[in-house]
Amino acid sequence: MKKIPFNKNTVFSILLAVVVVTIINRVTPPYVDDVFNVVVSKNRTTITDIHQVRYIEMRKIVKLDHLNLAEKNRFRHPKMGDIGYSGDFFVDIDAPFLVKKPGDYVFYLGSDDGFVFSVDGKKICEWTHDRPLTTDICHVNLSAGDHTFKLVYFQGYGNAGLTMSYAFAADGTQYVAGDNSRYLEF
Repeated sequence: MKKIPFNKNTVFSILLAVVVVTIINRVTPPYVDDVFNVVVSKNRTTITDIHQVRYIEMRKIVKLDHLNLAEKNRFRHPKMGDIGYSGDFFVDIDAPFLVKKPGDYVFYLGSDDGFVFSVDGKKICEWTHDRPLTTDICHVNLSAGDHTFKLVYFQGYGNAGLTMSYAFAADGTQYVAGDNSRYLEF
């Protein structure tokens, strides 16, 4: 058996390489595909209803790949981390999508607190007040071609979360909003 010679320079070089890789990993920001522009607006006053007057204190735009924002009971993305404020904020998402197969669709909207979901300017479903994370089932018939959905959400206080998935009703397979399928493309 042959021995591999280790000297101080070899050991130091290996340790230095590990440290450099670790530092680069820590300073490189997380990245996800740019599918949705999520506008998060901090309100100056307590929010108790989705339709109440807004008094916006500050706003930020976050680009996300999926609408699965209910990680650890927070308004949190699996890769991007916390993207909301500690409480009393609104979220506005306007997004185009392409319907490849016309027919009846089911959208599953999970929210902790309230939301309004519209497709092509027509309100499909809503929950206007506070609640724990609960999923509403929203049905809509869609023609083939380009469409737009608007999702408005609010978080008052406490736990937070927003999720959206969809299914072609005849199939029933659920896809997270942002995942393209043979039925919809974002």
